[in-house]
Amino acid sequence: MRTPMNSKEKLCKEDRTEKIDQAYFRSLIGCLMFLTATRPDILNVVSILSRFMHCASEWHLKAAKRVLRYVKGTSDFGIKYIKSKEFKLVGFSDSDWRGSIDDMKSTSGYCFTLGSGVFSWSSKKQEIVAQSTAEAEFIAATAAVNQA
Repeated sequence: MRTPMNSKEKLCKEDRTEKIDQAYFRSLIGCLMFLTATRPDILNVVSILSRFMHCASEWHLKAAKRVLRYVKGTSDFGIKYIKSKEFKLVGFSDSDWRGSIDDMKSTSGYCFTLGSGVFSWSSKKQEIVAQSTAEAEFIAATAAVNQA
């Protein structure tokens, strides 16, 4: 697995696949959430999957299993903080305009690096429906600036 989630997949509540055991899915997502403390690369997909804990289907389970395969294949990856002469704070923000099929809300996120590694990150579904991609990006940038 090269990525924890297929970028062409859009998960939704009603995907016409068979529903699965909700307790099992919640437990799996809980384990993945615990793992995000040391694996920020899966944070976005776990955040998206957690939106479906009350209505999980075979499609959602398939996406969660992809994350598990990704983690297994990248177990030697990690954040390394190395000594550096340049101690520079850098921030990034992004959003996916109307990323949620169910309510058309965007997901915005940011991350900050200091020196050689990430130290702060967030991925959150926006509370309002952005009317344009520029508005969605502005909301994401505002969240990043507020964190800085």
